[in-house]
Amino acid sequence: HAPRLGDPDANIASIAVAARTANADILLTPELSVTGYDVRDAAAALALPLDSWPPAFEPLTDAPGMVVTGVIESDGNGLVYNAAIALQQGRVKHVHRKIYLPTYGMFDEMRYFARGRTVEPMAYHGWRVGILVCEDFWHPGLIYTLASAGIDLLLVMAAGAGRGVWEGGSHGDFASTEAWTRIAETTAQQYGMYVALANRVGVEGAVTFAGGSLIVGPTGEVLARGPSHEEAILHATLSRASLLRARRPYFHGRDDEPSIVIRELTRLTQHG
Repeated sequence: HAPRLGDPDANIASIAVAARTANADILLTPELSVTGYDVRDAAAALALPLDSWPPAFEPLTDAPGMVVTGVIESDGNGLVYNAAIALQQGRVKHVHRKIYLPTYGMFDEMRYFARGRTVEPMAYHGWRVGILVCEDFWHPGLIYTLASAGIDLLLVMAAGAGRGVWEGGSHGDFASTEAWTRIAETTAQQYGMYVALANRVGVEGAVTFAGGSLIVGPTGEVLARGPSHEEAILHATLSRASLLRARRPYFHGRDDEPSIVIRELTRLTQHG
């Protein structure tokens, strides 16, 4: 997906077309797919209140399955968030506010967005699903938290810029794509879960986004991979039998003890 910067109506209409074309149980779109990424001071004007049914989502009322898209959320008290929302029949069913807001390189998100504070899985057709936004995926503690909550599927939306174009990579035109791939493969295998990553394509100003979206199975195998420069819809069939088979040799969640991690983190943060 290559959203138009500052044009929510056009982007939602495009997402609705993609949802009908994909005809999938879940359609995952990239970070800030409703507004475009580089919104800067327009963030507040583009924010949506999600405590009611925004008319902007009306084109998604007849979308099959669940659509997970990226918006700017207003809390009604002057704060706005870079958020992922899960929609069914155009209605908001789940929200994840991005927690880690980058402030390096081209990124200056903390200047415009408030920080999210929680990660919470949702239930969908008997599956437990977690959602993270871009930089969140690079912080293992959030993945561990969702894995400890028993998720089967991790959805990651991103607006990752292409880096290392001269070096390239074995899976795309940018070296940075290799890092995203390794994290997704390792996460899937280590925790015995499916990982779907939707990274945007296109250009905003001087930034070219890297694309390279992918879906990884619970043994770490890549089931589908998208291109670097073109919009594409990736498909994969998720199997609970495959999930359970993968967890027997690899996933150590059955004997993990989160209370030890909580205790030791508390001790370290208290004593420095």
